[in-house]
Amino acid sequence: MFSMKLGIVGATGLVGQRFLKLLARLPASFEELRLFSRSQTSLFFNKKALHTQPLSSEGFKGLDICFFSAGADVSRKWAEEAVKRKAIVIDNSSAFREDPAIPLVVPEINSHLLQYKPQIIANPNCTTIQLVTALAPLQKSFQLKSVRVASLQSISGAGKKALDNLKEESRAILEGRENYEKDDLSAAFNCVPYIGAINDEGFCEEEEKIMTESKKILELPDLKISAFTLRVPTLNSHGLVVWLTFHNPPTSLKDLKEALSKAPLIKIQEEGKPPPHGRQTSGRDSVFVGRIRKDPVEENGWILWIVADNLLKGASLNGLQIAEKLITLKREGVHG
Repeated sequence: MFSMKLGIVGATGLVGQRFLKLLARLPASFEELRLFSRSQTSLFFNKKALHTQPLSSEGFKGLDICFFSAGADVSRKWAEEAVKRKAIVIDNSSAFREDPAIPLVVPEINSHLLQYKPQIIANPNCTTIQLVTALAPLQKSFQLKSVRVASLQSISGAGKKALDNLKEESRAILEGRENYEKDDLSAAFNCVPYIGAINDEGFCEEEEKIMTESKKILELPDLKISAFTLRVPTLNSHGLVVWLTFHNPPTSLKDLKEALSKAPLIKIQEEGKPPPHGRQTSGRDSVFVGRIRKDPVEENGWILWIVADNLLKGASLNGLQIAEKLITLKREGVHG
């Protein structure tokens, strides 16, 4: 064990709070843990109150690793300041994901990129992470030809304010204080068929992230992939319906399940058990896969269901796994 100085930007947010809960898993002791947030408050870590501080350039001085989870604008403004003060940044926003010079990392798939000593590491979009975690072993065994995905994304993916609003709006509707016919984009008892701004081709931001990030992580620039994303009024965990075709398709359901079972963090629906669902997966590390079946209308096609906690493997846990890899590399002398 050796000591490290860590920071969390956006410590009061949903993902920041998950980072706090997960830090005890790191194979290193903390000489110091600095928490940054817009509002000044106290948060508890290991039963000890820690005061948050506002962002400042000097606030990053001496940190070994700093997790950023406060949105793209904050990351664009402050990540380079942290790097200038020798901190490695693990960024959970979309600010750097499309930059070809910055690795976009899911450790089970491409942790080898960390050997090149990047100073900023991008944590992928939550939906992308759970998708590629399942796709990577299938690509290795059968070579993906096409991917079509429809996501049903919980409100926690939009942040703490959106989660609180959903609870209040739902309560208001149930108590008769809100009109069901109200023509707005409230998530309460609603299904919103896009997430983020829609471009000229009709794709929203979340769909673009899934398509571009998956290609980058899997190192498949020519992969045929299409996405449709929806915001649904669930509290936590994102679900994905995925249609796949392969260049070298599995000959049986058993072959496909065997390929998935070899992947870390994948949990496959047990025989005779109901398929995994959102509430079941909330608070759990794994990416769950179920309802795997042959596509009756697509030759060599398969359909499956993927569901996972978007705040864990979809965000904070993936970031923590990146940090674990960095610590291992430091021990081996790769990151000195």
